[in-house]
Amino acid sequence: MKKITGIAIILLILTFLSVIVLRIWNIEIVSIKNLLKSSATLIFLGLAIVIFIIVYGIFLRDNDQEYHKKKGNKAHPKL
Repeated sequence: MKKITGIAIILLILTFLSVIVLRIWNIEIVSIKNLLKSSATLIFLGLAIVIFIIVYGIFLRDNDQEYHKKKGNKAHPKL
Protein backbone atom coordinates (compact mmCIF):
# COMPACT_ATOMS: atom_id res chain seq x y z
CA MET A 1 0.00 0.00 0.00
CA LYS A 2 2.87 2.35 0.77
CA LYS A 3 4.41 1.70 -2.64
CA ILE A 4 1.13 2.38 -4.44
CA THR A 5 0.65 5.64 -2.51
CA GLY A 6 4.24 6.67 -3.22
CA ILE A 7 3.90 5.92 -6.92
CA ALA A 8 0.64 7.91 -7.10
CA ILE A 9 2.26 10.89 -5.37
CA ILE A 10 5.29 10.75 -7.68
CA LEU A 11 3.02 10.60 -10.75
CA LEU A 12 1.04 13.62 -9.52
CA ILE A 13 4.24 15.58 -8.93
CA LEU A 14 5.60 14.68 -12.37
CA THR A 15 2.31 15.64 -14.00
CA PHE A 16 2.25 18.98 -12.20
CA LEU A 17 5.88 19.69 -13.16
CA SER A 18 5.24 18.79 -16.79
CA VAL A 19 2.27 21.17 -16.91
CA ILE A 20 4.49 23.93 -15.50
CA VAL A 21 7.19 23.21 -18.10
CA LEU A 22 4.60 23.30 -20.88
CA ARG A 23 3.29 26.63 -19.54
CA ILE A 24 6.84 28.03 -19.77
CA TRP A 25 6.74 27.27 -23.50
CA ASN A 26 3.19 28.73 -23.81
CA ILE A 27 1.66 25.32 -24.48
CA GLU A 28 -1.64 25.03 -22.64
CA ILE A 29 -3.05 21.53 -22.27
CA VAL A 30 -4.73 22.26 -18.96
CA SER A 31 -5.55 25.74 -17.75
CA ILE A 32 -4.30 26.96 -14.40
CA LYS A 33 -7.92 27.46 -13.32
CA ASN A 34 -8.72 23.78 -13.92
CA LEU A 35 -5.47 22.74 -12.24
CA LEU A 36 -6.32 24.75 -9.12
CA LYS A 37 -9.84 23.32 -9.01
CA SER A 38 -8.48 19.78 -9.34
CA SER A 39 -5.92 20.42 -6.61
CA ALA A 40 -8.59 21.78 -4.29
CA THR A 41 -10.74 18.72 -4.95
CA LEU A 42 -7.85 16.36 -4.17
CA ILE A 43 -7.06 18.23 -0.95
CA PHE A 44 -10.73 18.10 0.06
CA LEU A 45 -10.87 14.34 -0.60
CA GLY A 46 -7.66 13.81 1.36
CA LEU A 47 -9.06 15.73 4.34
CA ALA A 48 -12.31 13.75 4.15
CA ILE A 49 -10.34 10.48 4.24
CA VAL A 50 -8.31 11.65 7.24
CA ILE A 51 -11.49 12.68 9.08
CA PHE A 52 -13.07 9.33 8.27
CA ILE A 53 -10.03 7.45 9.63
CA ILE A 54 -10.13 9.51 12.84
CA VAL A 55 -13.88 8.95 13.30
CA TYR A 56 -13.45 5.23 12.61
CA GLY A 57 -10.62 4.96 15.12
CA ILE A 58 -12.50 6.81 17.85
CA PHE A 59 -16.05 5.53 17.49
CA LEU A 60 -16.20 2.39 15.37
CA ARG A 61 -13.17 0.33 16.41
CA ASP A 62 -13.67 -2.56 18.84
CA ASN A 63 -11.32 -1.79 21.73
CA ASP A 64 -12.81 -4.50 23.99
CA GLN A 65 -11.00 -7.27 22.15
CA GLU A 66 -8.51 -8.93 24.49
CA TYR A 67 -5.42 -10.98 23.65
CA HIS A 68 -3.26 -13.57 25.39
CA LYS A 69 0.02 -11.87 26.07
CA LYS A 70 1.83 -14.99 27.33
CA LYS A 71 0.96 -17.31 24.44
CA GLY A 72 3.90 -17.32 22.00
CA ASN A 73 5.44 -14.36 20.25
CA LYS A 74 2.25 -13.16 18.58
CA ALA A 75 -0.96 -11.96 20.19
CA HIS A 76 -3.74 -14.56 20.02
CA PRO A 77 -7.38 -13.65 20.58
CA LYS A 78 -9.10 -15.18 23.62
CA LEU A 79 -11.83 -17.65 22.74
